[in-house]
Amino acid sequence: MQSQNSFTLFGNAQVNETESNSEVKKKRDDFATEIRSRDRNNLINLKRLAQNNQNTQIQDQFPLIPLTLPLDIQQTLKQQQEVLQKTSFTFEDFPDLIKKIYSQDVVQLHYGITGLRKMLSVESGAPIQQVIDANLVPKLIEIIQKEQIPQLILEAAWALTNVASGTTQQTQSIIDKGGINLFIKLLSSQYRDIAEQAVWAIGNIAGDCTQYRDLILKFGGVDPLITIIENAQNKNTIKHCTWSLSNLCRGKPIPEFRYVKNALPIFCKIIINEIDPEVLTDACWALSYLSDGDNSRLQTVIDSQVVPTLIKLLDHSSLQLVIPTLRILGNVVTGDENQTTYVLSQGLLSKIPKLLSHDKKALRREACWTISNITAGSNNQVSQVVRDAPILEQLFALMTNDVEEIVREATWAIANSTKNGSNSDIQLLVQKGLLNVFKHLLQGEDIQILNVVLEALFNVLKRGDQDFQDDNYYLTTIEQNGVIKRIEDLQKHSNQNVYQKCFNILEQYYEAESEL
Repeated sequence: MQSQNSFTLFGNAQVNETESNSEVKKKRDDFATEIRSRDRNNLINLKRLAQNNQNTQIQDQFPLIPLTLPLDIQQTLKQQQEVLQKTSFTFEDFPDLIKKIYSQDVVQLHYGITGLRKMLSVESGAPIQQVIDANLVPKLIEIIQKEQIPQLILEAAWALTNVASGTTQQTQSIIDKGGINLFIKLLSSQYRDIAEQAVWAIGNIAGDCTQYRDLILKFGGVDPLITIIENAQNKNTIKHCTWSLSNLCRGKPIPEFRYVKNALPIFCKIIINEIDPEVLTDACWALSYLSDGDNSRLQTVIDSQVVPTLIKLLDHSSLQLVIPTLRILGNVVTGDENQTTYVLSQGLLSKIPKLLSHDKKALRREACWTISNITAGSNNQVSQVVRDAPILEQLFALMTNDVEEIVREATWAIANSTKNGSNSDIQLLVQKGLLNVFKHLLQGEDIQILNVVLEALFNVLKRGDQDFQDDNYYLTTIEQNGVIKRIEDLQKHSNQNVYQKCFNILEQYYEAESEL
């Protein structure tokens, strides 16, 4: 039954067809962190220093200074290696190191390369550009390709790895000389230290930009890294490989899935088995990208049995771990009804109130986005949200008191409920004050919020037709709290969609006097 009050209609409009649930399930808009070399300026350096300070390496199966060398050379190189580890180098030593690098004498060559590597391993101010300007990059690559002594190959690869941690232009100097293929080949080296050095180089290059990342992917860089992880004998190897492989799997635009699909179950396994927060963070960031896809991809995540672990990780103290963890779960609940139901059965909603009230905006937004995908699902899934008093209370609070982007996400979560919930769910929302919240939001200027609220109001009124038949309680309530007057005013809004939604409500539910 229509209200007896009359309101003026401006113009004419067509009622839009209601979107399907699959369209309502909103995939993440461009809300992504940049691909990281572990925070481009700081964490790469920390990684490099950590590498220099590793003292827990497992003895390599094959000696880096081969036993086939003459005994006197073996002994000289070993003694020199010990001395060089304790020696500091400054840029004043650079000319002498260059001279030794071009020497035909293996002992001099070893001294020059090791000294250069140590110069490039300082925390800040490494002479990367000077190394490039001295044309040492092709020389280092030549040493890796031709040298027969693994220790020299390791030192040259190590030096190039640190060059690759510089600017994009500096990294390009390695790529131009075939460095990507070179390092991918080194990943399969029988010498563990050389293979792990290649892991660092691949991670640095992939972390620079998505163009370099994609080159590594096309040259087949993923599977050798997976092989190293699967055969790793210590935690440091897993940590370094996880970081490197993670850099190959994230970033915008996201990589083509055919290149990285084999990494998805590996990251799930790492998340289940590892406890190091740094390893877990890298794995979760990567999986947050890999799980952003079709339902078959989401099913792989579910089948790995990683979801219960992810839900436990939502209680972790590290914000940098919780954000990608929640994003993975938010991706999975964009799936079909069974996939979303499975995640809910593992206790996801019990973690949401704490996240909705978190002082970090990124977490509140992720939590709202996750809920909006759940409320875009079945009646039962909507009911679980709507009838969870702490969640509903938090959402209403965010819609009225938070910053605009959080208001928008929280409004989506509730608006989806008005479309996909049961009639009793809508009644509960209205009883809890939904219409007053909508009245507040309609006073704002955000076009997206206005459109979402008007669509949700239309949904509520349609449910009132079903519930109350000849006496739609929602019509009376909306009219009494002044919402209809605001809707009439919004017909003059410059946005066509806002105008059209206002027109639809007034035309269908209130007697109207057209000005046309």
